Amino acid sequence: MDRKKLYLIGIDAAPLWIIRDNYVKYKMRGFAEFFEDGILTDLESTIPPMTGPSWPSMYTGVRPGVHGIPDFFTLKSNYTKEVAYYNPEIREPFWEVMGRNGLRSFLVTPAMAVRMPKSEDVDMVTGFPLPPKFSSDELRRVAKRYGFNGEPNIEKRIKSKEMSLAEASKSYVDSIRRRGEFSKHLIDKKEYDFSFVCFTETDRIQHFSLNLPEWKSYVLPLYQEISKFLEWVNLRARKENARVLLVSDHGAQPIKSKFLMNAWLINNRYASLKPEINTQKVGASVSSSRTKYMIRERIIRSKLRKIYDKLPNAGKSMAKGALSRFLAGSSGEDYTRIHDFDFDMDKTVAFSSISNWTVCSIYINDRRFDNGIVGKDRKQKLKAELIRKLMRIKDENGDRLMTKAFDADEYYEGTKMFIAPDIMVEIKKGYFIDVFGYLKSGGLFMKPEMAKRGDHMNEGIFGAIDNTNRKRLKVGKMPYVYQINPTVLSYFGIKPDNDKRYGKIL
Repeated sequence: MDRKKLYLIGIDAAPLWIIRDNYVKYKMRGFAEFFEDGILTDLESTIPPMTGPSWPSMYTGVRPGVHGIPDFFTLKSNYTKEVAYYNPEIREPFWEVMGRNGLRSFLVTPAMAVRMPKSEDVDMVTGFPLPPKFSSDELRRVAKRYGFNGEPNIEKRIKSKEMSLAEASKSYVDSIRRRGEFSKHLIDKKEYDFSFVCFTETDRIQHFSLNLPEWKSYVLPLYQEISKFLEWVNLRARKENARVLLVSDHGAQPIKSKFLMNAWLINNRYASLKPEINTQKVGASVSSSRTKYMIRERIIRSKLRKIYDKLPNAGKSMAKGALSRFLAGSSGEDYTRIHDFDFDMDKTVAFSSISNWTVCSIYINDRRFDNGIVGKDRKQKLKAELIRKLMRIKDENGDRLMTKAFDADEYYEGTKMFIAPDIMVEIKKGYFIDVFGYLKSGGLFMKPEMAKRGDHMNEGIFGAIDNTNRKRLKVGKMPYVYQINPTVLSYFGIKPDNDKRYGKIL
């Protein structure tokens, strides 16, 4: 009897609207086959909807409070940030479960999966955000033959305008093509039960381009190249009577404006900056202040940041304090970029940090933090007050700005794996919430910077073509990212160990 086979194709930040509105005109046959022979629909993401927590939630079938990744960073008790990487030792991904059940898997750059597999039955190239590692010399040799070395690291060159968006698009298309050729070679050569190929370049180019009139010329070539790979996968799956799944962790949308959340908290006296941050008056021609600002930003974004991240907490606190004192008075202009160490935590009851997306996180400065000043008896009242006021915020036209503001305990369910946010806030379409910007003049809205011309939205995609019975597929209510794990494992007859609130989709 032939063994079952399953193909899973991942596309980071692919929204249904981009594919649905363009697959016919741009002749993307690989996507068309899902509409014609299967299903392609929305997939509900994590909170916030982003790469960091969403892909691990697909792999494990559990929420971020269980697998330990709420964002790209977590917040420590001394208000410093720590990079968060998915740790399969905490919660096992589906490929390790399949390996124990005698199934062979092939994984190519699964996002957030940066550790080598434990199972010998898994051939793997690790994924974003770290450079790829190869589980065997054979994979490394094949990758070299096809010139494949993961997603190109060109974001800094785009931001500095060393590279145009047209050049960036071509570079990303080339890496997609090389990944596809590499994958096809190994899938042809070996009898894998499960193959998972993930493309992350789409997220990068969309961040830089979606609100531009010519965005299609930069973005759609990437989808066209992925479509070619999908055509190949779909043809192979038909011959093998195999199932094909297509998933995205979250969607994307054009951004017209950003809302400065910490500025709102400061203006409403929930947060307070250290006095030296505002020492320079708006519009003052003070070159030393501007120089300090530039030096500080370069230090924060430089390789010194990696050294800082490796320091013990006590060392981080000393370095943070020294930086704050030495580079105080960040800018003589209206706009300044603030960091957690710029807050006067002795006078701050709530601040926003980490999540700089369409959903943001607000933390109550309580006893979880070194300088926490909010007592347990006050915390719940403060949460309720903030949620009520956040939902009253208006946009530039006087319309309601926030679509949701809720107690984050409902979502993180008392996790002890990291300091969880206390309030989650979601903004309406066309906006994202900035937690770094501050206008000394008191303004709350700004145009998005280059790397935020596009940003995330809750709905990714779920697609399927089932060649095992040729029946037309149907999905009832919108599926969740947590349902990918049980959908994959159940296909092979393996009982999943996931959050039981989320069953298989098919």
